[in-house]
Parts: sequence; structure tokens; C-alpha cells
Amino acid sequence: MSMRHWDWSLPSGHTTFLGYATETAISTVALAPITGLPWQAAALTLGGAAAAGTVHDLRVGTTVGTLTTRAISWLTASAWASWALATAPLTSTGWATGVGLATIGIAANASANRTESTRSDRKKLLKLRRESVGILRDWEDRMARVARIENCHGKEVEHWPGKVGYTVEMDLPSGGTNVDDLNGYGPKFASDLRLPDGCGVELFPGANRGTILIEVTLKDVITADIPYPEDYSEISLTERFPFGMYRNGEFALGSLCNDCGILVGETDAGKTNTLRVVTAQLARMPDALIWAIDTTGGGVALPWITPWATEGLASAPIVDWIAHTDDEARLMLKMAAEIIAARKAGYQQLMREKKSDNKLPISAEIPGIVIITDETASLPYDIKEMIDKIEQEGRAMRVRMLVAALRATQDAITAMMKLMSKWRVGMTVSDPEELAYLFPGYIKIDPKDAPVAGSGWNMHTRLGPKKPTAMKVWRLVDELMDTICAATAGRRPKLDDLSAGVDIGEHYPQRWARTLPDLYKGQKLTESAQHAVDNAGEIIAAATLLASDPVPAGTGAAAPAAAAVVPAGFEGFGGAAELFAAVTAQLDPSIVPGAVPAVPAQAAAPQAAPLPRPTRPVDPRELGWELLVAAGATGYTPKLLHEALEAEMLKREIGKAPAPRTVGGWLTKWAEDDKAIKDDSGQYTRYIVREAAAQQPSTAPAAVAGPGTAALPEGIDAALVLQAIDLIVSTQFGSASMLQRKLRIGFALAQNLMDFLHQLGIVGPSDGSKAREILVSTDDLEATMMRLADELGYTARDLGAMGLAAAAASHTKE
Repeated sequence: MSMRHWDWSLPSGHTTFLGYATETAISTVALAPITGLPWQAAALTLGGAAAAGTVHDLRVGTTVGTLTTRAISWLTASAWASWALATAPLTSTGWATGVGLATIGIAANASANRTESTRSDRKKLLKLRRESVGILRDWEDRMARVARIENCHGKEVEHWPGKVGYTVEMDLPSGGTNVDDLNGYGPKFASDLRLPDGCGVELFPGANRGTILIEVTLKDVITADIPYPEDYSEISLTERFPFGMYRNGEFALGSLCNDCGILVGETDAGKTNTLRVVTAQLARMPDALIWAIDTTGGGVALPWITPWATEGLASAPIVDWIAHTDDEARLMLKMAAEIIAARKAGYQQLMREKKSDNKLPISAEIPGIVIITDETASLPYDIKEMIDKIEQEGRAMRVRMLVAALRATQDAITAMMKLMSKWRVGMTVSDPEELAYLFPGYIKIDPKDAPVAGSGWNMHTRLGPKKPTAMKVWRLVDELMDTICAATAGRRPKLDDLSAGVDIGEHYPQRWARTLPDLYKGQKLTESAQHAVDNAGEIIAAATLLASDPVPAGTGAAAPAAAAVVPAGFEGFGGAAELFAAVTAQLDPSIVPGAVPAVPAQAAAPQAAPLPRPTRPVDPRELGWELLVAAGATGYTPKLLHEALEAEMLKREIGKAPAPRTVGGWLTKWAEDDKAIKDDSGQYTRYIVREAAAQQPSTAPAAVAGPGTAALPEGIDAALVLQAIDLIVSTQFGSASMLQRKLRIGFALAQNLMDFLHQLGIVGPSDGSKAREILVSTDDLEATMMRLADELGYTARDLGAMGLAAAAASHTKE
């Protein structure tokens, strides 16, 4: 005989508990002759159970009918059990009475249970409707009190899951009132509701222009970390991807297929984590190739190649190319520009077949390219110009940019970057005006809506939300990044053959040979990474590759201006195209540096007037630094530097100076970078350049002896100096690489030549890899050339014979 399996676990629900109690009562009565229990035992036990069951039903909100049915069932069972114990042993009639009462009780309780869920739901719905009516009336009153908008009509309230918040749909009064009239009222409504930090009120357009949606967050869902969901399935670049959560529980979405993006966040605001999350989502896309520009050390992209490069956890790098120096970034952006041009022509037939509205249909075979750029404020002007142009031209060919910066200021985020970036993310800030440049028209952003690191505001001017909306970015830890790399490395795409076949493409396979030795100095690379380095051939720096770009060849007489060719890779970069075309048109490629042609004066053909030379736009940040350096030990306060910068820009007629707050931010950043000293000893904070910057060689013109004397540096002759001056001043571009290409000299000689031009007062001091500041304007080129030519022993006719434009213009006047 098998033993019965007794389940002593806690009963689940009132009905199960009632069944157990009934079974216990029947067993007790049946064993009464053996146990000899008094009738009071059943009365006390089942009476107590009846009381406990009634309390339970009251707490869970059981309807009155069900509660009464269950209470009567308990009391009936108690009465029968007490009677049975008192008269034991029972007769057949007694047992039949008990069975009959039990049957009636079971039927009554079953009927009550079937209708209880419907009654309970109806009761909850009725309660919710009463609450909703109260919320609607409160909001109608709040609109009148806080926003001074009378006669609003609340239509419906939708409660969010978990009672986190609710959405109110409200009709605005007639007369033209719309959601734009309520901009900036979110913080006021939140204050009126006495909401804590992390909660808030946001207003959005409704079904029509006379209806608004009011989203109210009652529980703080932003303060707590939201872990990155461990989902590594494939997604596509052509679709919007999630990277965080809004306060109402919906996904915060980004887009990098048709649109560029901007991410702004101050230190410790969570900007790096956001870039990591976006990169992780891009890694899941087999149709997205990831490139990265991070000249501050490659820290943003390094975690995505380390599992492949040194640890062997991933079979391929997630980031396909890292530009860790300015020159590597120039090389990458030049190739991106060439890819855009090549794809437009090479994939025309494919776009026609796919009927893709002249937009490249991307896939794993033809991937889109996303270039992530960190710390744009530290990039030289020419790189920012290249980024601007790629953002303008790369949409249809799926070459897109995501730029990140510490501050939303014009020196970090150019006007073109902001214009072309429909997707914008601003992380939490201490001052809401920091985001005014990023989110124009929404200056009154309340920092209390996103009070912790990792929180911020998301906006998409085309796809929505079309106003900054508070959200929390997922938290991505280092350990999970390694897992993502291992899970997605196998689906990373390769650059299509057409794109790899552009001119700069010959340097593309050597990218890891140029970057890995610098990024992982002294570390042992994995077999795969070492193979990429060993099979790249000679490791040539990006600066050398840029300097060795082919220059249009010319033989004999100078080529006519109409035949001038822009150097490869510079065709699409706005002012740079005209700049290099003009330079090429005016220089005679047959001239050998250092040789002075002995052309008789009477044989010199009249030269045409020089072409107009484009002037390089002045970067206000660089000009501000030059002013600070020039101030020496005196330095500047933020206010005085802004005034000096404004006066200098007005004098040069080069536009309006940035806001005082922006200039103050430059000084703070220079102090953080240890380029300047912050002096708080006086009434106002003053900033002074470090001694190394203050002791730069004088920019006053140096005394130069006649031709052939020892005053010239070794390897540099007077003719080379004059050609370099004409080239640099006329183009307003102080680059040693450009001198190397145009004058066909070695890079070391070009650097020495630039240093000598600094002594002559032509260019400013060296500032790393940035182009040097030009100290002579194009208007003063003629006078400067004639002055230095006289000191070097050359006449205007000599300069004209050398093909120097300024000299030619002077010669025509004589």
C-alpha cells in the first residue's frame, strides 16, 4: 500500500487554505473516538480560521458577496465539527449531514470564486476611474493656476505599469494655444506637484495641435543604474537602436544611418559610458563598419580592440580603424571623403536596381561607415573642416559621424556639425545654459530632471522626440564589454572592394601597423594582431604618408592655371579646394628648390596679376591662446581675455567673439591640461601661461644677412625661404607637410624651414601637430616679400622670375 504524499508547503490562496482546513476538520472528526478531543477544540480552531480568513479577504479587497459566502462556510464547518465531536461516534445520518453541508459549501464557494475576479477587476477599474477623474480635474486647475491657461479639458489618463507615472491627454482652449506656449513649464508643474529629483513633467504634442500629452513621473527611475541588457542578437544600421530608457519605461533611441549625431557631456557625466553603449549597439550590426578618432590616447576605442589585440578573447577587432593622432585622423577622413565620391559613381547601377532613392543600400558586403570622434575641441581646424564636409556629403553613401565633446560650445561643436546632426544627446550638467547651444529653443532645461551621472536628454529633430527628453543610459561594465566583443566579432564586416580601392586605400591595410605599436607599447600582441603588423610591410607614419602625396607633375614651362590639379583627397573640402588650386596655379613645378634662375630682366615676360587667395578662417580659440601667450606673466582674467579677443577679432574683421562663458571655459581647460596656471591670489582669478609657453622665441623679425651668408640655417638658401613665405602667407596655412609636398623637400628640412620662418615673424610657434598661426596677412604679403628680398639681396624682377605671385604683382607696378 502506497503512502499518501502529504504537501506541508504553505497554501497558495484562500481557496487552497479552505480546502486544507476542511480536510483537517473531517479527519479530526473521524479520529475523535481514538483521540477523545472535546468539542471546544473544533470550535476554537475553525472559529479562529474563520476570523483569519475574513481578515485576509478584507485586506485583499474581496467583494462583500464572496466574503459573506466564505465566512458562512467557515462558521458552518465549525458548528458541524463541534457537534460531531460532542456526539461522537457519528451515525450514518450525522455523516450524511456533514457531506451534504460540504457539498453545498463547495458549490457556493466555487460560484463565488468564478465571479470574484470579474467583480474585483470591476471594483479596481471603478477605483481607477475615480482616481483618473480626480487627476484630470487637478490638471485642469493646475493649468489655470500655474500656466494661466483657462478652460482646459482633461480627456483621458493612462497609468503606466507599476504606478511609475501617468500620461494625461488634454484639450487646450480655442484661440490658438498650443504646446509651444508651455515650453519651460515642466519644472513649474513638477514643483507644484512636489515631485522629488529624478521625477518630472514633460509635455508633448497630442493627436492634433490643440491637444497635448502631459507625462508625469511619480517614481525616480533615473537615479538607479539600469544595466545593459545582455542581448547580442543582430540589428541593422538602417533602424533606430536603443541605448537607454526614458522615465516612462520606453526605450531612448538613436540613429546613425541617415543622420549624424552629437553627444555632449562634462567630466563624470557619463559621456564615455554612453559612447561605449552606442559602440556596443553598432557592434551588433553586421552592416556597420566602425572607425574612431580619439587623439587623446584612443581610450574610447581601446576596450573594443584589446580583447583581439592583446587578450585573444575576440577573433576580430570591433573598431575597424583607430586614429590616435591628428595625422592619422587626417588620413582616415581623406579616405572617407574619397569613399563618398567613389561610392556615388560606382554604385549608381545598384541604387537604380534597388530603387533606393539614390541612397546606398547597405549590407554586410557593402557596410555603412560610422566614424566616432571624441573630444572635438582638441582637434585642429582643418580636421574639423574635414568632418564638416563629410557630414554634408556622406548621408546618401552611408558615411556618418558621431561627435562627442565636453561642452556644447562653438569651439567644440561647429555650426555645421550641429546643423547636420539630427540626433543630439546632452548628458547631465551643472548649468542648464551649457545645453542651450545644443538644444536651441529649449534653454530652460531643469538639471533636476537628470540629476545623476549617466542621465541626460535625448532629442531627434526629425524622428523624435523633437524636444529634449530626460532619459537614463544603460550602464555597460568592462566585463560585459569583453563578452560583447567575443559574441559580435564574428559578424564584423569588411570594407567593400570599391571603397578599399580609392587612392588612400593603399594605406588602409597598414592601419594596424601604424597604430598598434603606439597604442600597446611594450605589450605582447596576439598572434592575429601581430600578423596584421608583420604583414603590413614598412611601418610609415601617417604624417609621412600625407606629406608624400603625389603633386601634379610639370615639365618645362609652368602649367597654365586652368590645368591645375587639386591634390588627391582634398577635392571636396570647400575652401581647401580653391586654396590648393590657386597655389598650384601660381607655382612653377619645374623650379628646383635652391636654384635661382639667371633670367635677364629684358627677357622676363610680364606676369598676370595673382589670383585672389582664400584666407584661412581664424579659430577664436587659437587666437585666444595667442593673446594669452602674448600677455606673458601678466596673464588675463576671463573677462579681460574676452574683451581682448573681441577687440582683436573686430580689428581683423573676422566675426564676433564667442560668449564670455565660452572664453572662460577655454581658460579652465588650459589650466586642467597644465598649459596655463590659475592664479587666485588677487580679487579676480587670473590665468598665466606656463613658463615654457611664455618663453617661446620672439616673433619679431630677425636680422638677416645677405645671400649666401651664415645667417641662414644649414641646408636652407634664400630662394627656398622666399618661396616658402609666398606659399604660406598666400594660403594662410602654416603646415610643414604642405611645404614638403609643394617644395618637394624632406620633412626634417620643412620643419627647420618653418622654425626659421618663425624667427622671421612669418608664422607663430609650434603647437604640436596643429598648423601654425600665420602672423602676416595676405594684404601684407607684397610688402613683407619685398622687405625680406631686399635684405637677402634679390630684386622684384628676380622674384618675378622665380614665379612668386606677390613679386609679380609688384613687378607689374614698376
